[in-house]
Amino acid sequence: MESQSSVFIKSYDKQSLKSVDVISGISPNAMRRVFGGWIFFAAVVGVIISVAPDLSTQFIGLTLFVLFAFTLIMFGQSRISEGWPAIICDNDIIGVVRDPVKREYICVNSSLVKAANPTLIKPNKKAVEIVLNSENLSEEEQSVLNQAVWPRDGALIGLAHFKKREDACESLMWCVKHRGSR
Repeated sequence: MESQSSVFIKSYDKQSLKSVDVISGISPNAMRRVFGGWIFFAAVVGVIISVAPDLSTQFIGLTLFVLFAFTLIMFGQSRISEGWPAIICDNDIIGVVRDPVKREYICVNSSLVKAANPTLIKPNKKAVEIVLNSENLSEEEQSVLNQAVWPRDGALIGLAHFKKREDACESLMWCVKHRGSR
């Protein structure tokens, strides 16, 4: 679906998403820590349940089955290898997630980016506002921007997960200046 436009929607596959720079989002390392924490928790609960006195075998079996099933479901949905990126830099393209399950991003050419500002999405979600040169946007490009999760005129909004908004803004502008100049 990519075109000659400076604003477009792009779907990534698992492999291509591994090669981009994640500016903001849940990194694969954070996913591994969460999953490791869950495994530890499930193991401790499993040991406590199995050695607890006066519990029926049926209760122990059901509890262990539920822990095991939930672990398999978590592992299947966790995207440990790629994480859940919210804002990415792909050479001279800045992308903000539109549909994380489909790995779909609203992408803009870095030459359109004017600034990146820390912001809040009501009620209290920390985010980064990517301000674009709106005079360079056509109506078609603005309609693509309006398909964002949090549409704004002449801007893209992406969540700042587990990273200070100011640091995410700084990383984004570094990417615009250094990657876009190639």
